[in-house]
Amino acid sequence: MKRRSLKIQRKRFTDQIIENLIAMIASGELKPGDKLPPEPQLMEQFGVGRSSIREAIGALELIGVLTVRPGHGTHVTDSTDKVQSKSIGLSLITIGHEKIRELVEARVELEQDIVRLAAERATEEDIADIKAQQKKLISAAKSGPKLIAADLGFHSALAKASHNSVLMRFLSELRQPMRHWMEQKAKYDWGYDQVVEEHEAILSAIEAHDPETAQSAMRVHVEMSGEKLVSAILETKSSAEKN
Repeated sequence: MKRRSLKIQRKRFTDQIIENLIAMIASGELKPGDKLPPEPQLMEQFGVGRSSIREAIGALELIGVLTVRPGHGTHVTDSTDKVQSKSIGLSLITIGHEKIRELVEARVELEQDIVRLAAERATEEDIADIKAQQKKLISAAKSGPKLIAADLGFHSALAKASHNSVLMRFLSELRQPMRHWMEQKAKYDWGYDQVVEEHEAILSAIEAHDPETAQSAMRVHVEMSGEKLVSAILETKSSAEKN
């Protein structure tokens, strides 16, 4: 990595470090497989403290742009064409349990509204679509990408069933952070059997056109996985501190 002045001003330090590292990867200055310099050098180049460097690296590790391996350092894992898409919505999932809780809160409130309307408005066609996505999730077992696609598909089908284009748009804005959230489920083997059960509870409430039960089931689903995500973040930070 070329040595240059990267002094940080005004914005939250962590966010600016993330933006700079993403720009360096997208431009080719940092390439897939490259090892980042040690913390002291990054601290000097960015003009920030150790905690800001670790938070930024942890956030990029969370979304799969960097790989942190104790004893081996931090390496770039993604090719240039994937970095920009992975950076979408990154500000929502910047490392730190406070930020993660904000994402959890946003999903809880948004998706409760979605399922409430879906329970009230879902047509037979909508319910068939939700069931189809749930069937894909069950069939995907532990196949990684297919699991994540089916999980996202289930939530998208619920949004469509709300028949509210604004809520659908809001969920779309959260799609990338949600994808990375779901990737953590697969990475840490949280157990998709439980996810299937939670989806079934939501689906049953939609079929019964029971808005209150649908909202309750969605809250349980998002909050439980959110707590696990916070734990994963803390594990990532712990690994970075040992590096």
